[in-house]
Amino acid sequence: MKKLMLALGFGALLIITSCKTTKDASANLSIDYLTATAWELTEINGKAVSTADFGNGAPTATFTAEHKINGKGGCNGYGGAWNLNDEGGMNISEVMSTKMWCENAKGENDYFKALAEVTTAKVEKDKLTLMKGVNAVLVFKPAAAK
Repeated sequence: MKKLMLALGFGALLIITSCKTTKDASANLSIDYLTATAWELTEINGKAVSTADFGNGAPTATFTAEHKINGKGGCNGYGGAWNLNDEGGMNISEVMSTKMWCENAKGENDYFKALAEVTTAKVEKDKLTLMKGVNAVLVFKPAAAK
């Protein structure tokens, strides 16, 4: 009986350990994909992006392994910092942008405001969703190579 209990305990420990390893590996793959991909905005606050609202095309975002974010807001270039935890929580901070004037760039302010509201991220194949709580505020697709 003692050997059976010991075997069951070891088996449970092995299962718990293997589940943790799988979760950690999955999180690392998500971060690797996040940082290896340039992203282009497709949706903001539940609405499809109209490039006419951003001056010079849809906003973009690139996340680096050094926890920096940069891209264009449609008119102006920007940069900042990002953090992602194991539970999918994310924050984007210290965002600064150039201040060029562009005709028809009214969506750019909405984009920068939405970046500041991000609390959660979901990285999937061919899709990045940045959320405020459970609500998607920014949805990206991989940017076309130039």
